[in-house]
Amino acid sequence: MAPARARAPLAALAAALGLAAWAGATPPEAGAARIEAGVYQDDPVRGVPALRRAVGPKGVRVISTYVTAGRLVDPGVLALARRSRARLMVSWMPDAGRDGARGPRLRQVARGAQARGLARLVRQVRGLRPAPILRPMPEPNTPWYGWSGTRAGNSAAAYRAAWTRVRRVVRGAGGRRVLLLWAPYARSVPEAPGNAIADYFPGAGQIDVVGASGYNFGRAGDLAWTDPDALFEDAYRQVTALAPKPFWIAETGTTARGGDPAAWIRRLGGLRATMPALRGVVWYDVRERAGDFRLARRATARAYRAFLARSAR
Repeated sequence: MAPARARAPLAALAAALGLAAWAGATPPEAGAARIEAGVYQDDPVRGVPALRRAVGPKGVRVISTYVTAGRLVDPGVLALARRSRARLMVSWMPDAGRDGARGPRLRQVARGAQARGLARLVRQVRGLRPAPILRPMPEPNTPWYGWSGTRAGNSAAAYRAAWTRVRRVVRGAGGRRVLLLWAPYARSVPEAPGNAIADYFPGAGQIDVVGASGYNFGRAGDLAWTDPDALFEDAYRQVTALAPKPFWIAETGTTARGGDPAAWIRRLGGLRATMPALRGVVWYDVRERAGDFRLARRATARAYRAFLARSAR
């Protein structure tokens, strides 16, 4: 298995937030109340079977992976998704394979700079069941990606144009078998004119599923412990007002710094009361510099099972 590509620099995200701490196919499960739960892991081929034993198969109905533009999903991950009948969520990253790398600017993506490789990727995954989710250019309202709207040469308008091109390629290569997920970060960094969530909205007709990602980094520096409702409800209101479609928490996690991570996880199951369109939650099951987000500890695994039970009611 090829080495996993690095995920977003969460330590940088935590530091940035600390500057101002805050206290056809149809879309998946449309009209249903059940929440699909899944995980991102650096090595899912090895890690997912063990996690399934700890939390049960319902805890890994979705497998999240990252793919650099021009590359394909690792065959081992593809086989795992088929074998376990899990939905595959692919975050498509038009950069040089590392966070912070520029890659092509958004206007180049809009002109088709990555179209051929993207079409190959779509053809690779379009036959999966359940229908795969493609999350192109995630979190554009943050500063550390090559497609970030605040980077020199980019803009929110250029992001929207790039998205339109991406959708055209996806539909051409995969019809409606591949679902497009638009998912900004739950809070814009920086919170400045031209960098609001709505600025990056490509239009309801351009997407199948909406969502957001967000983390509780705990009490560290200027950061405060932030419960799931405080973390996501404002973004949920903004995003679903733009497009009343199934909503996914595309990536989340909590550390244990200054609070109870098991209680935090259990609270996730209560979000349906205020977020009725919530259909999916993907957990960032990794330990890294920004904190330990893993579910493997006994207390967090038990809490995750409680979250799953509550989400299925």
